[in-house]
Amino acid sequence: MVRASKDEVDEESAPFLNKPKSVTAGKSRKYEVGEVGLLSAAKAIILLCLFFAVNVVISVFNKWEFNGPLRCPIYVTMTHQIICFLFCFTISPWLKITPIEGWTVRWKTLLIPLFFVSNIALNNLSLLYTTLALNQLIRAFCPVVVATMSFLVEDKRPSWQSLLAIVTLMVGVTLSISTSPELEVVGTLICFLSVFGNALQTVIISILKIARLDPLSIIYHTSLYNTILMVPLFIGLGEHKQLYLHYQKQGLWTILGLTFVGGMIAFAYNVILLSFIQNTSSIYSSVAGSFKTVMVIFVSYLVFDQSLSTVTLAGICIACMAFIVHSVIMINEKRQAAGDNNKKVGASTESPAAPTEFATPIRGPKCYVHYDRLLF
Repeated sequence: MVRASKDEVDEESAPFLNKPKSVTAGKSRKYEVGEVGLLSAAKAIILLCLFFAVNVVISVFNKWEFNGPLRCPIYVTMTHQIICFLFCFTISPWLKITPIEGWTVRWKTLLIPLFFVSNIALNNLSLLYTTLALNQLIRAFCPVVVATMSFLVEDKRPSWQSLLAIVTLMVGVTLSISTSPELEVVGTLICFLSVFGNALQTVIISILKIARLDPLSIIYHTSLYNTILMVPLFIGLGEHKQLYLHYQKQGLWTILGLTFVGGMIAFAYNVILLSFIQNTSSIYSSVAGSFKTVMVIFVSYLVFDQSLSTVTLAGICIACMAFIVHSVIMINEKRQAAGDNNKKVGASTESPAAPTEFATPIRGPKCYVHYDRLLF
């Protein structure tokens, strides 16, 4: 038997006394990394809870508001824009707003208000007629329209897994909408128009590569243009008359209070979404967005008096599961495409190409494609 030396015995009994400083420093670094990992995980969980909560709150609040206290969805959307702009302007000294440089970038960015009116404004208008659950189900139909438009415009062919999920989603949404006891034709058509606007926005962004600004900068640069574009819709729908009736019935302070509270919730949504993306990842937020739709549908049946048949419930379950599966498939395909691109870049021995107009990210790529989900 070989007796252990004194140094070896000391090292076993007092592991940090006789070791070099580099070893102890390495272990403390591991402990620090572990603590940082726990803090990051805790922050992600808190942001996830806030993300779900603010999504449910703003959806339920808007539906409740449009059902009675303030039946002026275009006015509400316009004032949300103004309030969000004022908040962005107020915090701009502490959180730098990225300027828009160059006329090419400027005119591309100014397309965003057109997308906003055809997407968010019409979606809010549809809540005046449809139930919240039906609204969310129709909005879940967006991947079908995006896939169709991408095939027609960009000749992008979905994989068979994605196609199967899309067909299943179509079956679930069609089943739940057609058998819904509270189906309303006008609201359903308006909501489908908003879905078409959302899909058009997604495809055009992919072609023109518009979204190279972080969400707060986009709000700052486009919110007033959004408001101006909605003025004809506000007047054409007669909301100025409806607003005056609310003023006579409920008083000025009630209207101002509802307007301010709704604007604060909308701005809080944008800030939480931005923090959620920056502190987790765009993939994580995409999956969370899928579960958010399911949660809003579930809460809508708890809060509002909505009829539900057995066939409609089956259609909702099929649509929700297909929506989540499709999101996961798209995420895996994007990961695989990104990995293939990285391999090509690493294997290339040629000198890098000259930077293009959009080559340098402004605040990191995680915020590029998420402004379309901002409620402003």
